[in-house]
Amino acid sequence: MFSRTASVIASLALGGLFLAAGWATVPTRGASPTITFQVRDPGDIAPGGEPVPVFLMRSDRSTLRAGTAHGRPDGKIGVTLFDPADPRLIQSSEAVLLNADIRVLWLLASDEERAELWRGVQAVGRGLREAIDTVLASPEFVNDYRNDLTDIGRQAIEDAWRAPETRAAYDEFLRSAEPMLHDLIGRDLKGIVLKRVEPMIWDLIGANMGAMVDVFRSKPWDLSPIDQTIESIQREVRDRGVLEKTAQRLFESWQAKAFLQTFAGAVMDAVARDTRVRDVLGRLVTDPRLSASLTPLAKPVGELGRLAPNVLFGVHPHADLNAIAAYTFRGLLTGEGGQLIILMSAQQREAMLRLDQFAPRPLLHSVPQ
Repeated sequence: MFSRTASVIASLALGGLFLAAGWATVPTRGASPTITFQVRDPGDIAPGGEPVPVFLMRSDRSTLRAGTAHGRPDGKIGVTLFDPADPRLIQSSEAVLLNADIRVLWLLASDEERAELWRGVQAVGRGLREAIDTVLASPEFVNDYRNDLTDIGRQAIEDAWRAPETRAAYDEFLRSAEPMLHDLIGRDLKGIVLKRVEPMIWDLIGANMGAMVDVFRSKPWDLSPIDQTIESIQREVRDRGVLEKTAQRLFESWQAKAFLQTFAGAVMDAVARDTRVRDVLGRLVTDPRLSASLTPLAKPVGELGRLAPNVLFGVHPHADLNAIAAYTFRGLLTGEGGQLIILMSAQQREAMLRLDQFAPRPLLHSVPQ
């Protein structure tokens, strides 16, 4: 009934009709935001960037995709829900912004699942420690690898100590330690020393009275009271824990923590730059003589490899993959992590914040202007 040209036109028209119908059903297309939130820190989300997926947390801590959000230049986030009439939204009045990484999967796990996963990690740690101890004590490691690794570690420490950022952090630590040391000398040590000086003077005079009045005999001075006083001062300082308290104050300061973190990072960078590391570790890992030492590690690693996907990604028989787990897993595979928003109840939000005060960033309800 139709010519060839008419058939092609009809097919294209039919395809365009199906495409238009599908495009019209895309969720949130052209819809205005359903809810508006305000971030505490405007730098938490980039305005006008990629859309942020919005998920809904159910009572069993599983999640499903519920909408899309967009950041605005004024620091507000507009959330457009797929179904604003969804009755589950009644119990999900609060919103939390998180990074799409393994941490969010840990926060979504139940207390029992986290405890089970932690036991698995501890079992791997015990197996790894036992395997490492066996390897380090083996004659193969001592003869073929220990000297090389020792040289690498020594060189890394020297390079890290000479690094400009390490020296800057160390100088800042010393500047912060000076007031504490002045306080130690002026308050604690001064009081202990002054309390001991007066008795020492009288003991010193009494012990040397004979030598002072006998001008015809060259008798040496008895300085034992000074030694006894020094010992008593050291004993009191030790008993009162003066040095320990001062050292604790020093290493609890943020300058000390910054120095240690900077130095540790510089050491790791120096190790990574050393071209010998890849060769030594490659030979060590593939050495068949050391394979028997890894036996204690095989069972806990296998059990953890089975348990971790079940807990973090929700991979259970006859169950759907957790929506956030699927989104996070895709980001890990592609290397394109992002952010996400979870709608939850106030009780679920408080429970998440008790577990981690920093990763979840609660969003504030925006009041219309």
